[in-house]
Amino acid sequence: MKDFSKNLEDAPILNTGGLSRDMGTVMIVAPHPDDETLGCGALIAHLRAQQAEVWVLFMTSGEASHPNSSAYPPEKLGKLRKNEAVNACKILGVSKDHLIFLDAGDGQLASYSEANNPVVAQLTGIIQQKNIDTLFVPWRRDHHIDHVATNSIIGKAAEDMKLIIAEYPIWLWKKGKPEDWPAEGEILPFRLVTDSVKQKKRKAIEAHVSQTTKLIDDDPEGFTLSPELLEPFLGDYEYFFFPSEAKPAVNISYFDDLYSNDDDPWDFETSPYEQKKYNKTLDAIPERNFKNALEIGCANGVFTALFAPQCKRLLALDLNRNAVESARKRCSHLPQCHFMKWDVANGLPSSDFDIIILSEVAYYFEEEKLQVLFANINDALAPGGILVMVHWTAYVRSYPLTGLQVHEVFAKDYSNLFRLINSERQELYDLVVWEKQ
Repeated sequence: MKDFSKNLEDAPILNTGGLSRDMGTVMIVAPHPDDETLGCGALIAHLRAQQAEVWVLFMTSGEASHPNSSAYPPEKLGKLRKNEAVNACKILGVSKDHLIFLDAGDGQLASYSEANNPVVAQLTGIIQQKNIDTLFVPWRRDHHIDHVATNSIIGKAAEDMKLIIAEYPIWLWKKGKPEDWPAEGEILPFRLVTDSVKQKKRKAIEAHVSQTTKLIDDDPEGFTLSPELLEPFLGDYEYFFFPSEAKPAVNISYFDDLYSNDDDPWDFETSPYEQKKYNKTLDAIPERNFKNALEIGCANGVFTALFAPQCKRLLALDLNRNAVESARKRCSHLPQCHFMKWDVANGLPSSDFDIIILSEVAYYFEEEKLQVLFANINDALAPGGILVMVHWTAYVRSYPLTGLQVHEVFAKDYSNLFRLINSERQELYDLVVWEKQ
């Protein structure tokens, strides 16, 4: 859409350091050799630097890029482009034994889109065998017949699997029409910083010699990646479109597993990132002496201890018993602190609060239950009360919502009842402070 470029500029950033954890075992699906590097080169390089398992599946060998060449007829060109793909992936950190060439026919993929096609069944078997958690495929309206067909084929092959299918644009950048761009709410856009792997990606692109040079000089109509076509792939970011469809809520066993062997599973106590975020949060809270405060999701009480001096009474809740006991112990010198093991999905334990802290919690809820939680928060806050929300904005495949989605849900339903008094977007989190009118 015409305004979608602005959405991309403001899109949240993927957590580079945690890509392996967030994405799991990854498969990049490329219609032709070079698509994997153009659309996902930095992603692959970052993942492999973290020793993540990455597979690259090539639907075709790209043998039709120079159809009129006598020096490089289709069979010879296909072999050349396969070798180029091997070289490019080696530069990015993926060895030949993690490459799969389907040889389904350059320009012929649309004929394999039927659900009962043998190619679909073959792909289903490959995806299952490799235990893939996240698939990256071309954008569904990528303005190239093979790219659109690849998206459709993979969608059918993975239809009944519990995995994430993310999309990457290639032809959309220079060939896309307004109707080819994502519609509002159709997807969740994210950016990946290329920084330390930018030069590695450039070298991988250059490894596709037949597509980036005049190696094949006897076909004036043959395809070449001109500087203009390459421009979107050599910048500071790669762009990915993740599914916007709802995912199931995180259940209590998730937290029980986290706390079973570690009383600080997110490194709240030692992480410089967390300390900076806590300081930003405290700075954003109005300077008041709060008589009755509520913290939802206190974890092991690191932030609780920092915030408590501003409160006459602070009730801190968490779903996990070990976390509550750890927080109680940490804050034992603060008599204003009270702790409860409590599931806020079942309501809030009290009301008439003059401040509620909701930090790194709400994206665990499905939207319908999140709306109930927000309604309960609204009811529990006294007039003039403060709601502080801080949430991680990077993509996590196991979370039903992103942090930005959480904040958008609240703004959509409650901006007429609350006044926004502070808002700050950092690279990996969003901080908003509302005052009930």
